[in-house]
Amino acid sequence: MSLEIIATADATLTAAAWRADTFDFWAFDRHVDLLAARGEPLCVVPEIVEEVALRTQRLVPKRNGATEVSWFTVALAAHRVRHDTSKPLVLADLDHAIDSWQWALRLDPQASAAVQLATLFHDIERLVSEADTRIEQHAADYQAFKDAHARAGAMVAREIFDGAGVPQEIADEAFRLVETHERAGPSDAVQLVNDADALSFFSLNSPGYLAYFGPEQTAKKVAYTLARMSDAARHWLSRIRIPAGVLQHA
Repeated sequence: MSLEIIATADATLTAAAWRADTFDFWAFDRHVDLLAARGEPLCVVPEIVEEVALRTQRLVPKRNGATEVSWFTVALAAHRVRHDTSKPLVLADLDHAIDSWQWALRLDPQASAAVQLATLFHDIERLVSEADTRIEQHAADYQAFKDAHARAGAMVAREIFDGAGVPQEIADEAFRLVETHERAGPSDAVQLVNDADALSFFSLNSPGYLAYFGPEQTAKKVAYTLARMSDAARHWLSRIRIPAGVLQHA
């Protein structure tokens, strides 16, 4: 399943519609899912091609030499089957996971297999704690909540890595990256996972986050996310379609 984007001046998706405050991102995402499943293209006007391509990159997934291997295909399938996509929050988490993985490759086309696994599995713990309702807004200590989420997710990821036959050295490194991904640094690999996760929040998740949590929690989330990002990753923000209600906090 893959999505082709065609730039054409007479496209029904215009720049005005795409950038309107009332644009329905969730409906758009489900529409492009359907197009990809049918093998039909998405037609957009030329000036918004990059923004649309960034939002829909999960539907054109790429790998590199490090992950063009059979065990990664098994890990991908094991990751997907864990997600009950009849639940909207779980579907959003699956989209975010794949999108984060693609951001890692966009930021570093030579990203290691461990980094790619970590970005794909970094939020796997949510399938246990937040599949039906989100709870992060109730955390008394947000950083402590996110650190606990990362540690628990690493344990779940480890189980899947072992079942998928991920080579031990790669599995160990991916485990460490998932376990520490909620804090910036201290290595280039950890920072790449942070940046990929953060850019996926802004480019894909932020409209839904604002609608679900409201402006006060969104402002906190934006501040937390920006603090994790490298300067290089922040440069991408000007190329992403971000809702005004989110952008005002960036």
